[in-house]
Amino acid sequence: MNTGDMWARPSDLKEIPISDRYVDQHQQLGVRNVYDALIELITNSDDRYVFLEQQGQKINGRIEIEVERKRTEASGIIRVRDFADGMTSIAMKRKLLNFGDRVSGMAEDVPVRGTNSRGAKDVALLGKAQFECIAEDGHYHKCEIWPPKYYSLEKSIKATDNIRKKLGIPGGTGTLVTVTVKPTYPTPNHKTLKKRLGDRVELRDILSERTIILQDLKSGHEDEIKAPNIEGKEHLKESFYVPGYPGAKAKLIIKRAKKRLDNRQGGVLIKSRRAIHETTYFDQSLGHDPHALWFFGKLTCKYIDKLWNEYDERFEKKIPHPPENPCHVVDPLRKTGLRREHPFTKILFREALKRFRPLVEAERKQQEKQRSKIESEHTRKRLNALERAAAKFMEKHVTEEEATLKQDSRKADSVFKKKGFSLNPPFAQILIGHSCHFWLNINQTSFPEFSVGDLVEIACLTKEISSGKAFASLETHPNQEGVLQSKWLVKGESPSRATGVQVRIGRIVTDSTIEVLESERQKYEHIRELCFNRKKYSVVTGKAKSVKILAPYSEIINKQASINVECTNPAFKIMGERILKPQPNLGVAICKLRVLTEEPEQLATLEARIEGHSATTQLVSVLARGSPINIEFYDGDFENQRFRWDGNTLEIATKHPSVGRYLGEKPDYKGQEEKHFRAILAEIVAEAVCQRVMSKKEAEEPEEYENADWDTYYADYTRLMTEFLPIAHELQISAP
Repeated sequence: MNTGDMWARPSDLKEIPISDRYVDQHQQLGVRNVYDALIELITNSDDRYVFLEQQGQKINGRIEIEVERKRTEASGIIRVRDFADGMTSIAMKRKLLNFGDRVSGMAEDVPVRGTNSRGAKDVALLGKAQFECIAEDGHYHKCEIWPPKYYSLEKSIKATDNIRKKLGIPGGTGTLVTVTVKPTYPTPNHKTLKKRLGDRVELRDILSERTIILQDLKSGHEDEIKAPNIEGKEHLKESFYVPGYPGAKAKLIIKRAKKRLDNRQGGVLIKSRRAIHETTYFDQSLGHDPHALWFFGKLTCKYIDKLWNEYDERFEKKIPHPPENPCHVVDPLRKTGLRREHPFTKILFREALKRFRPLVEAERKQQEKQRSKIESEHTRKRLNALERAAAKFMEKHVTEEEATLKQDSRKADSVFKKKGFSLNPPFAQILIGHSCHFWLNINQTSFPEFSVGDLVEIACLTKEISSGKAFASLETHPNQEGVLQSKWLVKGESPSRATGVQVRIGRIVTDSTIEVLESERQKYEHIRELCFNRKKYSVVTGKAKSVKILAPYSEIINKQASINVECTNPAFKIMGERILKPQPNLGVAICKLRVLTEEPEQLATLEARIEGHSATTQLVSVLARGSPINIEFYDGDFENQRFRWDGNTLEIATKHPSVGRYLGEKPDYKGQEEKHFRAILAEIVAEAVCQRVMSKKEAEEPEEYENADWDTYYADYTRLMTEFLPIAHELQISAP
């Protein structure tokens, strides 16, 4: 059988039409917000400048962005203007009114970013996109694209002075793209937009080579967008060939920054001829290695474009793809960079990692050597003891959302602090035939008369529920020292709007309210508007958190609908299909998303929008319960800070004036064995640990501090210090 037979099509086949819904869903993957739209339009302008430069033309490469924000439900407007060669109506029809054609110039070996002929059309997802050009023929050409795939193409006319004034193109040629943004896609303020566009990896080279101006039409603010300037010393500059791909040459440059970077600044840019596809550390484990965060650089490989073109050419000619290039090497949506499943990516990253990892390991050894020069054996032993005590203290005082019941029992946690006991959860909904876990916590300091093995009496207030136990024994709490816990199950037997369970032991008598639901639909009876199922989510680092968006069916949603979701902090990755799907049997429409982050101590607002409705929730990232604490010396200064947290590592600045005077001088640092230094070390660690506990409490329980003044906040902080500081001092300076 001929290898081409698998591609052969009978001549009488009919083409499957593309529905509006299909186009809309794919546009949502390509352009999710105003940032994505602007990046698409900026890179389109840059591609055209590159094309003209390849022809030997001299250009200024200026790109202008205008933003007009609306405070009402009316749409906002963004405009992007360039001064390239514009498009005639014929060119508009060829470039704008087809999906997927190779019209950017890459097929002709021009080093441009565009390849898919869809970005400009995807921008129309935000609202009507209007393309106005003055082309080299001296005429004005106009095309409007309406979401998801409709257009109008006007008849060309002579470019008059009035038209030029309206477009802001006083002479020569150029293009103005105007996008009327729907209210469901919020336009960030001027300062935020400027910063986040400057931070975007895809624009890093363009911002250094072009003049890109951002103007707020309402306030009159006008600024040039610039990429962050990161200073560093070159540690590696090497070219290498990629095995298995003849002629595939890559150039790797790695620099060490003057100060440690975060994940958004550090890493290695992956670039083909023109496009920057992503930033990476080549190995996921290095992405949060504090020693890797000192490095940044660029890996350039023109062969990436070659693989892309070869794949497209084979597809057009209906030739089977070889094993070394079985799919597009770059994510066609340009959201995830190089595709990790492509064999070329695997080999390229493997070769780069061979060269990058030794730099990280050398950095690690250098810092360990520097620390070892400071730390004596006795100091390290005392620090190890402090690490264990700090981890135990933080685990005791920080409540994390590790289960649904945990978050539902905030009220019980408050009762526990005040009364010394709590029944969890204080309120529960149980489906008929299903069971729910309940538990009683008792503080032994408040109730010294109770001990392990004592029995708690459990009584169901009505017959609509049943308990798995009439008596449950007290056990040692698995996580909290000095706390006893008793656990049991309660089952829903028949519908009840108000029942409950009551428990007794000694002088403790308390109860919990229970509603027994006949069907799951009753869980959502309270949904009257667009909302998240929680006001706040704690996201454990490295672990995806499920998030639900709800809307009443059919008051707001009566059919499947797209929903815009925006997060104010890029440290959180939002995953999942942004579609509200009706569940008529439940009376709601539901959108299920997942949130992932690798960075602790991050805060964000997550916003969901559909036509005329919006909802928000708060995100906070936390380390997993029980994560170890590391205490290290940093041979430097943090300006006005004596310490800083890097994930779960507490770094103490040895050159801070209040530390260095007691530590002593190189090479022996003899002061570390003196009581003065050990006392100040205990103070610093206690301050850092209690400060972190307070920041976590404020983030996870904002209602407790919403109206608190400084005295209230400081009182809680000093209470923590009073508890932990003696422990820290005892571990540093044993009592005589």
